[in-house]
Amino acid sequence: MKKVLVLKKTNARIKKVRVIANRAKPTQNLGDGFFRFVYSRTIGPNTYFTFTFNGGTLKPVSGGWWIERNNSLPAYATANYSLNDNQWVVVVYNPTNISRQIAFTFIAKT
Repeated sequence: MKKVLVLKKTNARIKKVRVIANRAKPTQNLGDGFFRFVYSRTIGPNTYFTFTFNGGTLKPVSGGWWIERNNSLPAYATANYSLNDNQWVVVVYNPTNISRQIAFTFIAKT
């Protein structure tokens, strides 16, 4: 007998944002050609938030995130990867029923 996996629809919302490094000031110059960029946003309830960082002439080497009330409410990174030489993607899911502050952080090099 075959087992069939049935997935329940979540009715989750999807939000997408793209930013370009040369249109923003780096949050911090880390030295030796490395820069940190931090972008603060709000993620709605039951939402997948896709945040794409375009480094322009800079090459992102790392991406991460922080979300409000992370010790008491769940949130999940469903993806965190280098898309190509100058783009980094982070996808975070907020399964709660409240909006929360979220920050996306990227390290890029000249």
